[in-house]
Amino acid sequence: MIGIIAAMEEERNSILKRMKDVREEKRNGFLFHHGTLKGKETVLAKCGIGKTNAAIITTVMILRYHPSLLINTGCAGSLNKDVHVGDIVVSDKAADWDIDVPVPEWTRGFDCERMTFPVDPELLKKVKKIKCDVPVSIGGIVSGESFIYKKSQVNTILKYYPEALCGEMEGSSVARTASRFDTPFLIIRSISDATLVQGDFKNFDFNLELACENSAVLTEKIVRICG
Repeated sequence: MIGIIAAMEEERNSILKRMKDVREEKRNGFLFHHGTLKGKETVLAKCGIGKTNAAIITTVMILRYHPSLLINTGCAGSLNKDVHVGDIVVSDKAADWDIDVPVPEWTRGFDCERMTFPVDPELLKKVKKIKCDVPVSIGGIVSGESFIYKKSQVNTILKYYPEALCGEMEGSSVARTASRFDTPFLIIRSISDATLVQGDFKNFDFNLELACENSAVLTEKIVRICG
């Protein structure tokens, strides 16, 4: 079974409309949609915004459904000048950018094992073979408990995670929780706004539908080959 988690209704619905034979189940206050996607048994849920919500629903999904692969899909803000609105980023690692503990073992950066969670290389090999109509980049994704729109936030992220391709609010928590349960995971994000451009966050709502659709298209392809 494939487990799919999205934070927002728009992100969830872009997947839900592609599923067949859907039935609903409420569990621990969350609504799970159980059906098939590309012929593969799939369970889908909306967690709500933020890392705490993401950790809770990831735990519930793993313990209830035991997915062989967990996918967190949705939108994000670009942190790289070559990653544009509508493009897709697939994680090779996910990290918390907003945890700041002044001791050596908590030093921020993708090389800090406490805050960075790598994706299975064999899984990434399969993803790299997928053909997509929009550009797909594989790289680091960072998460924090804030919508990234301030120059100070961007400066902090780029100081510690200069190679990060995009930023959002749930991926690292899904990655952390899945890793704890030894469950393979992928974080998939399509770009809704160019975070490096001051004020471009205002285009989030305008680009949201495009980002959700593009992320869903790649998610569907991944389910077909990795499920």
